[in-house]
Amino acid sequence: MAANLLAGGLVCLAVGRAGGAWLTGWLGLLVLLLGAGLYGWWTRRGREPGTVSAKGYYRGSWHAALLGLCWGLAAAWWFAPAAPAERVLIATLVTGMLGAGAFALAMLPLASLAYTWLIVAGSLVALWRAQEPIFLAVGALLLAYATVVSLAAMALARQSTALLRARFSHARQQQVVSLLLRDFEENASDALWETDAAGRLVHRSARLATLLGVPEERLGEVRLPQWFAARAQQSGPLLAAWALGRPFRDLKLQLGRGEQARWWALSAKPIASADGAAGGGWRGVIADITEAQRFENQLRVQAEQDALTGLANRRNLMNAAQAAMELGQPGWLLSIDLDHFKVINDSSGHTTGDEVLRVVAGRLLSLVEEGDLVGRLGGDEFAMLRLGTSPRRAPQAMAALIIDKLSEPIEVGPKRLHVGASVGLARLDPGIANVEDLMVNADLALYDAKRSGRGRSVVYASALGAASRRMHTVEQALREGLGQGQFELHFQPKVDSQTLQALGVEALMRWEHPTLGSISPGEFIPAAERCGLIHELGALALKQACLAARDLPGLNVAVNVSPLQLMEPGFVESVERLLVRAGVGPSTLHLEVTESLMLEDAQAALRRLHALRELGVQVALDDFGTGFSSLAYLRAFPFHTLKIDRSFVRSLTEHADARAIVNTIVRMAGVLGMRTVAEGVETDRELAIIRTIRCDEVQGYLVARPMPLPKLQDWLAGRPLTGPVDEVDSRILPWRLTQYSPPTTMFSTEL
Repeated sequence: MAANLLAGGLVCLAVGRAGGAWLTGWLGLLVLLLGAGLYGWWTRRGREPGTVSAKGYYRGSWHAALLGLCWGLAAAWWFAPAAPAERVLIATLVTGMLGAGAFALAMLPLASLAYTWLIVAGSLVALWRAQEPIFLAVGALLLAYATVVSLAAMALARQSTALLRARFSHARQQQVVSLLLRDFEENASDALWETDAAGRLVHRSARLATLLGVPEERLGEVRLPQWFAARAQQSGPLLAAWALGRPFRDLKLQLGRGEQARWWALSAKPIASADGAAGGGWRGVIADITEAQRFENQLRVQAEQDALTGLANRRNLMNAAQAAMELGQPGWLLSIDLDHFKVINDSSGHTTGDEVLRVVAGRLLSLVEEGDLVGRLGGDEFAMLRLGTSPRRAPQAMAALIIDKLSEPIEVGPKRLHVGASVGLARLDPGIANVEDLMVNADLALYDAKRSGRGRSVVYASALGAASRRMHTVEQALREGLGQGQFELHFQPKVDSQTLQALGVEALMRWEHPTLGSISPGEFIPAAERCGLIHELGALALKQACLAARDLPGLNVAVNVSPLQLMEPGFVESVERLLVRAGVGPSTLHLEVTESLMLEDAQAALRRLHALRELGVQVALDDFGTGFSSLAYLRAFPFHTLKIDRSFVRSLTEHADARAIVNTIVRMAGVLGMRTVAEGVETDRELAIIRTIRCDEVQGYLVARPMPLPKLQDWLAGRPLTGPVDEVDSRILPWRLTQYSPPTTMFSTEL
């Protein structure tokens, strides 16, 4: 600060009166900064702080930057108009301040750089203002000089920092040693020991006597190597090091077994004899690490064992499988998942559920053979790793036994609970890259077992892997397809069963992927539900259907709605907005739902459907007869239409019971004030029976296949269809149904 003050005075002498008010202001700013710096030094002159705060670091950097700015401004303002002699003085002062300040601030790298380059910036402005060619070379030299100074200052900062760290490290080590020695002396938690060349203890202490369990006056009789050999488990490494005269550190020894076991950590080195050779005895320390070792053992058990059931956990099981695969050992992995366990948790509580899991674990353990490892992967998922060389039961037989065993009732208090299990099997094939792929194979087999009805086992095959990859591909392509407009609605007409007059259409989503080709709704709709895109897909279908309804006057448009989509908050409001934007009356829109909706949350579903009915939208129950089919739900839910599943329609011509069921459904719907639609009508015989039963509407390939909107309009107008219409064939009826009612013979197979 004093050097800055002296340099500031010299600048005033060089500039003189030419500086005017600017010089006075500049000098005042410089004095203010120098005064702040000197004040800070004076108030802290008697202290030697070990650290500095980040706030102090940045405050010092800002202070240095302001000083650099002052000197840069001085050069920029007064160098160019000054006389040659004054220029030399200013240049000398600025250069000197630049170099000296950069190194003085080296311990604050940010401050050093800011100070240096702000002065350089002002100096370059001064040289530019001077407008003399020689100053181009001077500017280049100045940049080179500043660069070298900055690099040197940074190197000095690194060296100084390394020196400080070394000092701190040394001081910390000295503190640690001091604390350890003080701990030994004051608390005596460990014991120092020393022996002669024969191994007899020559250093005696109360702590050592307590550890060894020997009276202090008899410690001199103890030969330490023989004492450890008689009492410690696996004392070989200690005796070997002792015999070879090699120092050792933290050598762990276990004394005793079971609950009474104790663990010591020994460190020692040989004592040199008078001639400098080894063999003068040993000196070391015994540390009692029993509590730490017990805690470590407990952590190890927790890391490898499931806390609830006591079985191996996922990590333990996967490590065992990985080790077996690396050794090329044959075996099987059985992935086990409980069926309907969620129902037990929801109805009886998690405490009961935990008890069920413990019972399941016990039953699985009762089935194991030599080489089997049973583990709990999480939740209600278990696994059995079979590595035995000659098991009594084949893997498929063991899976069947597991399913039978877990199907037996479980009694928890007064409750008698039933769970089942599904099992997926995967072989430890040498072609499998890692244990994660093995787990994936077992899970794929398990999912297939659950899809095919639960309570069964499935062995992994490559076809399951291909199906999984296909599923993953479809899920990845869904979002791209939605963004690129690859989805399109096709429409299948619904006609009056007696007059064959067109009453409405059902909107069916179709997906034509540029590389995967045509993907069926049975594949992409479940995929959309799995990956959370069903709401976007459903919203797209509703929007396109409402827009299409404007071009289909007099016809209602039915749209299938997923239960996930219907239960979304704000669904009813979104339907209302779509109808208003499309300018379509609510009664034109029919929403079709399935019976699975009633099983999810019946009360919430009932509220949604009543809100839709109040809006004026009609609701149809799709695929009636294939699900829960509760008559109580039919009374409570505001359904306008029942759609009879095509499986009943196909059986009408062959099975009398199917005809009786359909007849009952039609009569029941009439009593409840609902219309009926027969789906999947494909032959004239089926149509004749439907007419006899007096079902209200028919829909199926006999009438027309699904088709795009332009072709549907041609079909309704009676114009010939050209090009493919969703596998169009000759059975599509090419007439204006709203104007003409053909006789039944028009449905002959010749048409």
